[in-house]
Amino acid sequence: MGTSKIVMLSGIYLILGMYTVGFTSADRNNSSIAESVANSVQAEQIARTGISLAMTKMGGSSSINSYTDQNASVMNGSVVYSASPAGLPASQSQVTSTGTFSGKTVTIKAVFSYERNRWRVIRMYVVPTA
Repeated sequence: MGTSKIVMLSGIYLILGMYTVGFTSADRNNSSIAESVANSVQAEQIARTGISLAMTKMGGSSSINSYTDQNASVMNGSVVYSASPAGLPASQSQVTSTGTFSGKTVTIKAVFSYERNRWRVIRMYVVPTA
């Protein structure tokens, strides 16, 4: 009778151990996915900051509708933004902003329009990644 209890308890401990290993593995996977998504979201926010920096650079001057890459370090990441006419009318400009954070990169493109002595965003979208 005593031997059967030991065998039974050993079996229960073995099953519990297997569940613990499975839960630990699932927890690690969930943690890495959550971290990856958080880094992507942060990279997108940094790219949006680049759009704001581009608008500040363009200011209230209609003559500044094009400039080369500008770099900035923000929020433990980096952003590169630039503006170009891109075949748009003279009162419009296309701004491209790329934010990078912890290996994740997100690019946002925006179309600015000069109206009433200021630039404003008329269209903005996140460029899909492959």
